Amino acid sequence: MKFDMHQAPGPPPSAGGEGNFDVTPQVIGSVLSDVARQSETNEAMARALETAAANIASAAQAWPVAEQLSGLNTYVLQRSMLIIETRMRNNITAVTDVVNILLSADQEMSGTARTSSAQAAQASIMDDPLADPNAPTRAGPGLWIQ
Repeated sequence: MKFDMHQAPGPPPSAGGEGNFDVTPQVIGSVLSDVARQSETNEAMARALETAAANIASAAQAWPVAEQLSGLNTYVLQRSMLIIETRMRNNITAVTDVVNILLSADQEMSGTARTSSAQAAQASIMDDPLADPNAPTRAGPGLWIQ
């Protein structure tokens, strides 16, 4: 593929972020799968945290403790876990979209290159690439085709 995930050796890129990048869909897919699995683990931990807080509140048998634990769980722990989950999901979606765009652009460039190559192979070496395509062409000594 035309894009690399690592910086190619050579002079350092300019401030514009220029450089050659290689995108290996299999590697990116593997990383995204790992992140998705981690996301599922985080979701399970959030549910376990919620259950543990409820169990502690129940075991304390005191409404002030239960109220404080409920507030801590709802407004701090679960909110933080939700933020983490949302960011992970957004990042997975963004990376997937970028890879899909790069792959489709690569396929389009390859198709254009194949078409141009086929057209160039059919052209005569004597053809003037800057000539008017509608101008008469020479078909032989003294013969012109309109």
